[in-house]
Amino acid sequence: MFDAVTTMADQARAGRVKALATSGQRRSDVLPEAPTLNEAGVPGYEATIWLGLMAPTGTPKAIVDKLNETVSKIASQPDVKQAWNKQGAVPLIMNPVAFDKYMRDDITKWNRVIKTANIKLD
Repeated sequence: MFDAVTTMADQARAGRVKALATSGQRRSDVLPEAPTLNEAGVPGYEATIWLGLMAPTGTPKAIVDKLNETVSKIASQPDVKQAWNKQGAVPLIMNPVAFDKYMRDDITKWNRVIKTANIKLD
């Protein structure tokens, strides 16, 4: 099965499941013994879970900037970073323009996967 490192690392460390590989570009800090899928023989594979905060189209830039500033400050606090790191979460703190590009690039990647695999809705 595929699941997030943040929810399965404790299970793997306790021996309840075996982590065969992780799906990121680099090994997880909380499961360093688990190779990446790329290292395990699936070249070019990379799939990660990300979360982002979005606002409705038309939200004034000042509000978007203030939300970004506030969330970035919270995500940068040592205790928050430590709690996330302990779970295997890697915060990607970026400005709205960088996040928009990151999200669009991810959509493009998965769109390409869907077309290449000829995935159709039933």
